[in-house]
Amino acid sequence: MNLTFTKVFQIRTLILSIFIYANLYCSIELSAQSAWPSESWSAAANLTSVMSATGLTELSSLFWNSTTNRLYVSHGDGKLRVLQLNIANNTFSQIANITYAGGPEGITQVNLSANEFYTIDEDNYQIRKYTHNANFSPTGVTLSKSWNITAAPSTMTNTGNVGPEGIAFVPDSFLLAIGFISQATGLAYTASVKGMGGLIFVAHQRLGEIWVFDINPNVSNDFAFVGKYKTNNNESCDLAFERTTGLLYILHNAGPNSIEATDLITTSVTGGNRKFNVKSEYFLATPLDTNKNVEGFAITPKCNDSTNVSVWLCRDVESVEPTAYKQDCLRWFNPFTSPGSCTNTNPVVLNLKVFIQGFYRGGGKMRPVLDSINFPLNCDTITIELRKNDAGKTLESSMKKIVDINGNVSISFPASTFGKSYYVVIKHRHSMETWSSLPILFNSISLSYSFTDLATKAFGGNLSNLNDGNFALYSGDTDQNGNINLIDLASIEQRLVLFTSGYNSFDLNGDYVVESTDQSIMENNSLLNISVLRP
Repeated sequence: MNLTFTKVFQIRTLILSIFIYANLYCSIELSAQSAWPSESWSAAANLTSVMSATGLTELSSLFWNSTTNRLYVSHGDGKLRVLQLNIANNTFSQIANITYAGGPEGITQVNLSANEFYTIDEDNYQIRKYTHNANFSPTGVTLSKSWNITAAPSTMTNTGNVGPEGIAFVPDSFLLAIGFISQATGLAYTASVKGMGGLIFVAHQRLGEIWVFDINPNVSNDFAFVGKYKTNNNESCDLAFERTTGLLYILHNAGPNSIEATDLITTSVTGGNRKFNVKSEYFLATPLDTNKNVEGFAITPKCNDSTNVSVWLCRDVESVEPTAYKQDCLRWFNPFTSPGSCTNTNPVVLNLKVFIQGFYRGGGKMRPVLDSINFPLNCDTITIELRKNDAGKTLESSMKKIVDINGNVSISFPASTFGKSYYVVIKHRHSMETWSSLPILFNSISLSYSFTDLATKAFGGNLSNLNDGNFALYSGDTDQNGNINLIDLASIEQRLVLFTSGYNSFDLNGDYVVESTDQSIMENNSLLNISVLRP
């Protein structure tokens, strides 16, 4: 085809215009990204040797548990390592090195106090829930439930090795506060219908989309599909939700590595899709060598210490790469200038689990003491106190609530407690006053703590071993003087002679009769010289 000079000029002009526009667009995109708000990769602490002196391969995801001070490190080749931070000397030690099936590209936790974690398995396109024993022994790690996210109602398809890579849990309290929109329905999300109390977010490599699911934590393959959401990049590999600022961090490692932080507010874009609002976006710190495949990100809560926020990055090193690369795949960056605000206007809900020794019937249940006929699921009233971590352990708040027969009780504390640390103290009419082992950081508007799974959850280990894997408050401090001794024993023996009955502090087992069973509990505990232990 012959082209006239005019036509050639028009085409060249069009090409030039496209070139200028493209460069302008790129400059706009790049200008939206800020420099990495921390130290360089080489300046950050190299934690690889904590896990292996010879180096590691295929690190793919990180998760920080601010309640236990543990860093979860997931390998895409089916390994999990857990690092424990010693806050006294600011050092890490490895407490778990586990091999399990599948391709766990991402890892998260829902309940920060529970012995369980969730992974996104790229090989099988599944969300998987694992439970474990207290010491993470290999035989104690069990696949509990799984959800195939390519099955209906999800619209995700199997795209091979460019599939789901990252996972995070976002509690309902944050989603409802910002008016999160379901992409699947176009309507405001109203709360989890499957019982998880929030949603699972999954990062996908292809197109960089974030897929969102409402899953039933107790039933495999039972879930609702909430939608998929566009990000600021066409590839996403890891997620981290920061529970004190409500920001979701999305890691991208295609092109210049970057991370974006979104407040989960979305806007409508073409094709019936929605896109996350970008609050901040940073270029990522990367190694100086040729492998810049950074795949994992974790962050500490801003409201724990806003001047001392830490983040971790890990990179995926292949087995054929140099040993020097394998020995440099996990870095600790501190401090990190964190975006977002610590302000909170919502009450803080503390979900506790507490057993009372005398009322315990076995099988994780207690006797319904208050009113077994009309309220068969209620056990008894307890008092929950928050005590400041100061010299005098100043009382911040005190509330009386009913604990159910499963040991569960939820307490709403004022918004002013958000971002602060408190000892949690449990009191009961005939039980030993019991303190949490450490101050608990109120870094979420919904958090959990159990006094039932480990003796070390109480200060000084001051809990009764129920010999079935559970622990309970000691019964027998009938005069509430902080000791279970011969005075308490004499008092209960006196009531025994008088055939005392009804709802009273000397009825240690809750059957409304002071009898030999109550005497036996008291006698055993008095011989142990049980007394209150306070920090």
